[in-house]
Amino acid sequence: MIPIIGVCLCVLPAVAGFAQDDTPAAMALEDAMRLALQRHPSMAAAASDVDAAQAALEAQQARRLPTLSLDASGRIQQSLRQRIALDDGTIRTTGGTSETSDVTVGLTHTFLESGRSESIEAARVQAAASLATVENSRRQLLTDVAATFNAILAQQELVEVADAAVRTSQQHLELVDARIEAGVAAPSDRVAVEAELADAEFEAVRAVNAVWTALADLRALLAMPIDSLPIIRGDLEVPAELGELEAWIADAFVLRPDLEVQRYSLRVAELAVDQAEIDAGLTYSVQGGADYGRHDGTTGDTWFIGAGVSYPLFDRQSDASVERAEAQLEAVRQRLAEAELDISRQVTIAYYSFADANARVTAAEASVRAAERNLEVARERYAEGLANIIEVTDAELVWRRASSNLVQARYDRNISWYQLLAAAGRPLLSEAALDAASGEEMQTETVVNP
Repeated sequence: MIPIIGVCLCVLPAVAGFAQDDTPAAMALEDAMRLALQRHPSMAAAASDVDAAQAALEAQQARRLPTLSLDASGRIQQSLRQRIALDDGTIRTTGGTSETSDVTVGLTHTFLESGRSESIEAARVQAAASLATVENSRRQLLTDVAATFNAILAQQELVEVADAAVRTSQQHLELVDARIEAGVAAPSDRVAVEAELADAEFEAVRAVNAVWTALADLRALLAMPIDSLPIIRGDLEVPAELGELEAWIADAFVLRPDLEVQRYSLRVAELAVDQAEIDAGLTYSVQGGADYGRHDGTTGDTWFIGAGVSYPLFDRQSDASVERAEAQLEAVRQRLAEAELDISRQVTIAYYSFADANARVTAAEASVRAAERNLEVARERYAEGLANIIEVTDAELVWRRASSNLVQARYDRNISWYQLLAAAGRPLLSEAALDAASGEEMQTETVVNP
């Protein structure tokens, strides 16, 4: 029987219509992250939000600038002849054509206006918040890519475990057949090994399908065409130093972009209260302007300057607007406090999850070594007639479970590490790679190679 992994490596390129020589270099995790930043729609949407916020800021800042306008109009009027009846007879009016035109260049400027500075500051804060939102979208996308990429690596290792289990079961079947032919084992010994082989083949097929599923998830994150999947490379190893929990939490309060967005929201709410109070109190404006133009054949100019103040003697609507803005401000304050508590919890969970997974990796490695030795001893005992075949199949099952547990522990360690980085707001991708992500797209679309 051809091993399951061998089938995958040989068949998949042909299915996708590619030759092995056409396959480009494999994609590492950093490559996948860069490609996701270049192509995923969420990043383009976040960039558009930044553009919109910047345009809104420019519109508010423009309120401080004078306005220059050109107005032009023209009219041609044709009067028709007609008879008008009078008491002593009729008269005939004469028709004619008249033309009028008006061309004016006007300059206006608002020197002072209540609430204008607050509106501009609010727009500036919104623009800064949109930039922080981009960082948060990037953090979430890179976290998803890291999780999916490591899931593929884990599933590929589980395929290798399943393939090794198939080969081991085939060896056990050969060992049993040899003992049956030698007359030192009962034919019924074959039944247990056949069941072991069927179970190993079933697990191998399931592991391969899991690789395909994870690759489909990665393809979506990388916005790749439906008829191509990435070839990836890497292993489930994380060179990481855990350090102190307090340092991770302190970094999170400083570096988390979503927390920065909450702080910007608080500032916007404070400015909204200021604006509501201005609208409910004394408002003022000082404007000036000048016109120069030609009106019906006469050229002339005018200018004006004016000021106005307003104070509501009774305006319950404005008072209610102030109360609403103050209530919204308090709600934002509480949401910020809640976000800080939640971020502290996220960091703590990820920190101890990584520590737990790291310890489980060490324990699982020892378990695999013991299971390998136990399986070897069981084979030797069966070959010497000192044990039955059930002891061998049980030992194989223990080895398979220990190997799968090791893969799972290493996967959990990697996932918890990237979750810890994301929870603390620390970079998931180097600055150089982030800069490269803004350049040309990587040419990495090809067939899958699990």
